[in-house]
Amino acid sequence: MRKVLYSLMAMMFLASCTTQTEKTGRGNNDYDVVEKVIMSRRSVRQYTDRPINRDTLNEILKCGINAPNGQNRQAYEIRVIDNPKLLAEITEAVVKDNPENAPKNGAENIFVGATCVIFIANDTTYDVSQVDCGLLGENIVLAAWAKGIGSCCMAQPVRLMKGSRSCAPYIEKLGLSKDYNLLYCIAMGYPDEKPEAKPRKTDKIRFVE
Repeated sequence: MRKVLYSLMAMMFLASCTTQTEKTGRGNNDYDVVEKVIMSRRSVRQYTDRPINRDTLNEILKCGINAPNGQNRQAYEIRVIDNPKLLAEITEAVVKDNPENAPKNGAENIFVGATCVIFIANDTTYDVSQVDCGLLGENIVLAAWAKGIGSCCMAQPVRLMKGSRSCAPYIEKLGLSKDYNLLYCIAMGYPDEKPEAKPRKTDKIRFVE
């Protein structure tokens, strides 16, 4: 009887450990899951017109702001535009001053036709804020990919916006704080393409003895 009791207790303990592992997400397969997301993610430049609901966007952005950052200063500001009409207006303003940069390949806007664009600005008073913004963006694009949402980190649209006098009111509309610089943006949406992986140069990695 005592042996049976001990066996039952052991089984209950193992079941408890298994449940706890599932709750914390710290099982043996964590690496496999993370590696799969990282290695399968691609930059997407063609999207469907399906919108991303804001609950999903908030979950993705929560992952973004939990990225590592220097001294926990969180030296960034995030602005989200998921209104196609507003994205079209920004595009029209940019093209007015830069006709040669009109959307290409049938895209609806200068953000490769994305239905949502996340603008990221860095605190210019902090010398490594751009690094923090990069870490923020990486978390965002990986979290989005894990939810079946494509993305493309882009600098050119932001350069065009900042260089366009007609676009100044739209940059003002973002309401960035003093000393914050609009750094880059992330185009997002549900993919309408399946890009192939591009080769990476492994000789960029070197161990120093």
